Amino acid sequence: MRPGFTIAVSLRLLTSSLAIVIPLYAISLGATPSEAGVFVVLLWLGNGVGAAAATLVVRDQSVSSVGGFLILGASMLVLGLRAPYPPLSLGVLVAGAGMGLPQPLLSAVMHLDSAPERPSTGLGVYSTALGIGLVLGPLVAYGVLELYGFSGVFKALALVSALGVAGAWVGRRGVVGRPKPPVPSMATWARALRRPIFRRAFMVNLLYSLLLPVFLSYGGVYAEERFGFSSGEAFLLFTLVFLASAAIRYASIGTTRDPGRVLMVSAGFLTASAMCVTLAPSWPVFVAGMLLFSIPHAMVFPVANFLAFRSVETADVINASYAFQASSGGAEVLSPVLAIALIPTAGLQGVFAVGAVIAGTAFVLAARRPDGVPGR
Repeated sequence: MRPGFTIAVSLRLLTSSLAIVIPLYAISLGATPSEAGVFVVLLWLGNGVGAAAATLVVRDQSVSSVGGFLILGASMLVLGLRAPYPPLSLGVLVAGAGMGLPQPLLSAVMHLDSAPERPSTGLGVYSTALGIGLVLGPLVAYGVLELYGFSGVFKALALVSALGVAGAWVGRRGVVGRPKPPVPSMATWARALRRPIFRRAFMVNLLYSLLLPVFLSYGGVYAEERFGFSSGEAFLLFTLVFLASAAIRYASIGTTRDPGRVLMVSAGFLTASAMCVTLAPSWPVFVAGMLLFSIPHAMVFPVANFLAFRSVETADVINASYAFQASSGGAEVLSPVLAIALIPTAGLQGVFAVGAVIAGTAFVLAARRPDGVPGR
């Protein structure tokens, strides 16, 4: 699991940085929040293209990881040139493709490597690695930004991409001799979605994934516009959020007790967070709402993922992973598109208000047992 841990840390450090940095960078070049949203859409659209290539064409964790990090490194160097809009658009799209290539198989591979007596260990280690990467992402971006500006941030992220290449290269021995992952099967996806536990986990993760890009990409912009934060202060706020998230994820490694209830409570905190950010009359209340987001950020994806994987046969885990990842990938593309449409009329506050409704829906779904009985 060590190479997988390195890959996950490097990848999440890059993705968390880019999701926050790119809209702030676009605004520093003179873009409006709505125009900056176009770059967020390009990032997640590229992510979907990369994920599709990994599952349909490459189907090899080591190859897709090495290729993805090489693409990310090259695109970071392009973005570091402080180019005007057309090259910036291309660089963001290509960076998204690099992000997507290592992702679709990694969580399933680490889950299948778990010991039978501790079935949640693989996803726990994977989740903790994501948490560490999330903490380091805005922290690195903040430190470099203060000294070398946005150009320096992108160059530093190119170095992180090199670390990801090294981890993927070392990990290639762990997948040698394993059967090639299966081609995505719509029949298997349909069979998984007919299972109530899988369907609930899928839907809660889908709704959470609609909110994640809003918090990551517009939280900093919202903090700047409404409460007068600087870009550096926005990075520090995200560092605190992700530090709390990482601590929660680490504390939950190996825990399998009542995951359904954990999912319900996490969705409840997601609703409280979105409402708090939307209605905040001052920056302390806004910061409190962002810190509340660390709880669902830590728990919704890994717990829903665990429930989904445990609800299907072992032979179907990889294909179930494709379907589950699709719930994240599709929402992460759709969310910025909807935000762009809403911002001109409702503003960023209106976007977070819609997010509160989505979060409430996720809570209602998570609060129902698969057989329709409230609770676990």
